[in-house]
Order: sequence, then C-alpha cells, then structure tokens
Amino acid sequence: MRIDDMSLDQLLALNDVICRRIDELQARQEMEVLNRLTLGQAVSFESREGQVFGRVIKINRKTVIVQSEDNRRWKVAVALIQPLCDV
Repeated sequence: MRIDDMSLDQLLALNDVICRRIDELQARQEMEVLNRLTLGQAVSFESREGQVFGRVIKINRKTVIVQSEDNRRWKVAVALIQPLCDV
C-alpha cells in the first residue's frame, strides 16, 4: 500500500510504530555509549557555546556529569556525549 492511499487512522497507527521504533533505537544507542564510558574518560559534546571537551566525573542512567577543561561542570544527556580516544 502506498502512503498516499492510507487513511488518517492508518497513518496515525504507522506513526505510532515509527515513534516506538525510534525510541528503541535511541535507547539502544544511549546504552552503547553508557557501556563504553568510564570515570575520568575524555569526552566532548556540543553546547550553545560550541564544542566542549572535558572528563566524565559522574555517570547516571540518562545523564553524564562532565568537568570541562575550564573546570565548569556540565550535566549532559547521554545522547550528546562523544567519547574521545586518549592519546
């Protein structure tokens, strides 16, 4: 069935399925990031002020506390965290 042929009820049901699947994939991705994080690990994330680099000082289920290079503390959603490789 083409999307153009679907009724409003069918489209709403499809939207519900898509939204649930997106939530599942995001949760899986967040768990993968959490499983790779350790205290003291170097990470980065994008803020309104630009790219921030720092170290993980606390790990929660949905957020990570990062101390940036300028000693500020940031509470960051797991989805925004990018683990860095130490050199």
